[in-house]
Parts: sequence; C-alpha cells; structure tokens
Amino acid sequence: MTTRLDPAPILAWLAPRAIAGIEHVDEAGYRRTLRTPSGAVVASATVEPASATGVVVGGGDEAARDAMAAVFAPTVDAEEADALLAWVARRHDLPLLAASVRAAPLLRAAGCADPHEMVVRAIVGQQISVAAATGQLRLLAALGDPLPEPVDGLDRAFPTDAQIAAGATAVLRGPAAKAEAVARAAAALADGSVVVERGVDLERMRAQLLALKGVGPWTAGYVSLRLGDPDVLLLGDSAVRAGARRLGVGDLAAVAADAAPWRSHLMLHCWRAAS
Repeated sequence: MTTRLDPAPILAWLAPRAIAGIEHVDEAGYRRTLRTPSGAVVASATVEPASATGVVVGGGDEAARDAMAAVFAPTVDAEEADALLAWVARRHDLPLLAASVRAAPLLRAAGCADPHEMVVRAIVGQQISVAAATGQLRLLAALGDPLPEPVDGLDRAFPTDAQIAAGATAVLRGPAAKAEAVARAAAALADGSVVVERGVDLERMRAQLLALKGVGPWTAGYVSLRLGDPDVLLLGDSAVRAGARRLGVGDLAAVAADAAPWRSHLMLHCWRAAS
C-alpha cells in the first residue's frame, strides 16, 4: 500500500484505554513500557505524517520498537476493504454506510504491542464499559514490576503472566468468576497451553481461548481482531449493533455476509457510528 495512513483514529482508540503508569497517549503519539528479553523498557510511536504508517517508533530496544510498530502497522489492504464496503453499501442501499466509508477512508483496527496482555485486557473488558475496564486494569497493573527509574510518568511494566495468575483474584474487583477467568488465562499463557502471538493460526488460537472457562466468542474474536484478523464481526457486541442501526443496517448478518473477507472493516465503521 502506498497511501499514507492517519494514526489519529488509533490514538483516539488507545487514549481512553491507556493504563496510568504503563501507557501515555496524546496527539503527538503513544508511549508505553514493555517487557523484552533485555528487560523493561520505554518505547514510543511519534506521529510523523511523512511515514507510511503515520508514526515513527523509537526508544527501548529492537523488540520493543517492533512491538510498537505492530500497533500501527496495517494488517489488511484498507483500500480493497473500502472498495468492497462501498459496493456493499450500493448493493444493500445503505447511503449512511457509504458516507462513513468516504468520511473515514483506510480505517483500520489498532494492533497490539503485547498479545498476552491483550488477552487479559479483553477478558477484563467483557460486558463492562471502557472506563470500568481501564479502572480494573489499573488495579491489575499494581502486580507489575516497577521500573528502576520512572520515565515521564511511566513507572512500571504490565504484569507477567505468572504475576497475573498468582495475583489477579486478590486485586480485581467485581465478579469473582471474571477474576478467576483472568487468572486461568494467564496461567494457560504462561505454561504454553494457549498460544497467542503474532503470526499464529488464528482459528486454532480462538479454539484454545474458547476452551478456557470464562472466555466467550466476543473475547476470542476481539483478540483475533487486534492480532490482525480482517474478517471478525462481533454480532453480540452492543456497540456494533447500535452503530449498525445508525448506519441504517437492518439485517447486519446479511450485510456482513457480503462484506467477507473484510468484515472487521465493517465492524470498525459500526463502532465509529456508535461513538
């Protein structure tokens, strides 16, 4: 793809989900702590319009910079996805969907810097608001190791799988079943019985996640989306349904069938409409 991408929608997505002490998001970019083989580091993605992805990454080590780049790197051909959605809008007589595609071209999902962290965040976020989930994640963050020295307000790493497996039920508030699900998932990630990494077979990954008690289709699908799956549609997501209604979509399943294999792109436009 030669078209330069706008990082602003991804920064806007990340901002309300940022965990204090671990992440910072503003108009200039995204900074966060990451654990790498060389230890805990701080890496950044700074807005740069001349860059193909809209950002330049820096700080930390090579592993951290690769992780930050993955947050913004396109994992789908957004131009092709836009063209298909425009066709779907014409086929189903959906002028509001067509207008959304024109207004927000090359829309793409945020990737993730740490796939294991993404699993935990997805489970914590099940059936609660973004604000509530972020508050819970701040409690969980207390389990992580502090940096030797704070860096511009960033002072700790996200907890390891082992730390979460051991401590989640003690620090998370709300239903005990959810805290237990977080701990189980972290233990499975730690022992390798569930493999969630960039480049894995996503269908197999979803099956492994769904085998865990307390993990449902929304969570498995959301993790898959954030790892670059172009064909996710979370039909049970209330914001997706609300956004579809605002776009004039009556039968979302029927419209989505024509949007394959770019259903993730349709879902992003539904989320955009809902917000």
